[in-house]
Amino acid sequence: MPPLARDARRMLLAHALASVGMSLPWPLLLVLVWEHTHSDLWLGMTGAARMAPYVLLSWAAGRLADARQRDRLVSLTIGLRAVALTVAALAVATGWLLPLAVVAAAAAVAVATPAYPALAAAMPGAAGPGTGRATELLVTIEVGAFVVGPALGGLLLADPARPLVFPVALGLVVAAGAMLRGVCLPAPRVTAGSALPTRLGRVVRRPEVAVVMAVMAAVNALVALVAIALLPVAEQVWRAGPSAYGVATGVLGFGALAGPALTRLGRGERARMARGLGLLAVALLLVVPMSAPAWALAPLALAGAAAVQVEAAATARLQQVVPDQVRASVLGATDTAMVAAALVGSLAGPALAHLLGGRLLLVLVAALAGATGLALGAGMAAGMGAGAAAGVAVDGRPGAGAAGGDGVPVQRTPPRPSAGRRVGRLEQSREPTAG
Repeated sequence: MPPLARDARRMLLAHALASVGMSLPWPLLLVLVWEHTHSDLWLGMTGAARMAPYVLLSWAAGRLADARQRDRLVSLTIGLRAVALTVAALAVATGWLLPLAVVAAAAAVAVATPAYPALAAAMPGAAGPGTGRATELLVTIEVGAFVVGPALGGLLLADPARPLVFPVALGLVVAAGAMLRGVCLPAPRVTAGSALPTRLGRVVRRPEVAVVMAVMAAVNALVALVAIALLPVAEQVWRAGPSAYGVATGVLGFGALAGPALTRLGRGERARMARGLGLLAVALLLVVPMSAPAWALAPLALAGAAAVQVEAAATARLQQVVPDQVRASVLGATDTAMVAAALVGSLAGPALAHLLGGRLLLVLVAALAGATGLALGAGMAAGMGAGAAAGVAVDGRPGAGAAGGDGVPVQRTPPRPSAGRRVGRLEQSREPTAG
């Protein structure tokens, strides 16, 4: 396994610091909103404020990352995050400008949306032979930050530690900016005479790209359904109450950090996607018969890791088949689809859990994950044959031709890279309310 390039290592560390720092204040904000209003409506709107920028802006943020120098854009997002968090800290300090604090924290999320698609799009040029491993770590960081940030913020909710929340968050973001100094990301390679909007539309409609985007959205919807299904399971099956539910969803989320351990699930990205979905199905079926939360924790952690491995493999696949000049745009549109799917799953989950019960809903999610994995695996052999004839790269192995069916050149990358927003994002944004 080739070592990561220096710039790639600094990019990953900077993204981890900035993402955790940006997520850290949300438990405090949720608690303060509840203490001041005791309103479920305002509490829900505060949680939604963290998610809305991803749904509303990620697609446009990706376009921005394809139109600007990516290293400067990422550095700018970190600087703006620091400014927004400073405003939020001052608003909280006044004791009566809480709405401004929530708006400022949401603004920090909004200005951060171009960072992930820009980094993921630039990774093949920045990491070289280590692109696969770097992409896997990037996806793990992006997903894990939604768990680790609020978890650290939750640890600081005790009265003596509350004043440290925003200084710690700002310190992490400032450290991320320092880590990026001197890092140069390759600019998008634009071919002469290319029309970005037209080309982007053609690329997204390519079957290979559309399937990968659909799989990533489906995984996020399924994991959101799992987080909802665990609530009636904790209450009615485990008879352990909200504390067991909090532990179970936390383990599901923290399981994302084990995603890189599943790199060897298959040979090539589509194989890892298919087998990752199968592993997700098996892990959820193992949860169903458990009569106590302690026995369910290991399969839940495995489910979280499998979901992230699917997302990492899918991201690596998009890096291969999407041209550099629209790669960030496609990744941004995919991010929007993923978070929107998670929100749909979270909205549909309570009704499904009421209709089916928690255990049966877990079985349904496992069946959908397994069926998607089987369909992906079944289509892989046919796709390899058709791709080789058309010159489309299949799992890193280019075909005989020079371009895909839409005339867009396929990005040639080294064979078999070793790599594969948001496990339970909505649920993590609500997590602190249980405490």
